[in-house]
Amino acid sequence: MADSHYSRSYGGCGGTPEAAAVGLAAAETLYDVLSLPAGADAREIKAAFRRLARRRHPDVVPPEGRAASGEEFKRILAAYSILSDPDERVEYDRQLTAAEARRRTCWSSFSRSYSAGFSRRTWETDQCW
Repeated sequence: MADSHYSRSYGGCGGTPEAAAVGLAAAETLYDVLSLPAGADAREIKAAFRRLARRRHPDVVPPEGRAASGEEFKRILAAYSILSDPDERVEYDRQLTAAEARRRTCWSSFSRSYSAGFSRRTWETDQCW
């Protein structure tokens, strides 16, 4: 798994495993790429991949749309390769959950510090108004 061609390292409040994968937007997960809910089983994942592959494979798209289709197909294939492997899927789900918890923690600590900075009344602020 460490030799995977996708970087699974991420850090900070904004870092997520889905953003680390090539071609994925920051808010897009591998489940979103395959248009699946997070709890999809192996049969649903395979069916979604086959459905999308029949539509987006560069060999079945007209010549003028092959470049965009090729990049989209690579994203679909990458999502399928991770979600279809039980070990990689468990690791991906674990990292996805950790990233979501980290994002919530960062936002809540930011909002606490931001509101704490303006909610305290002091002598100076009372005298200005």
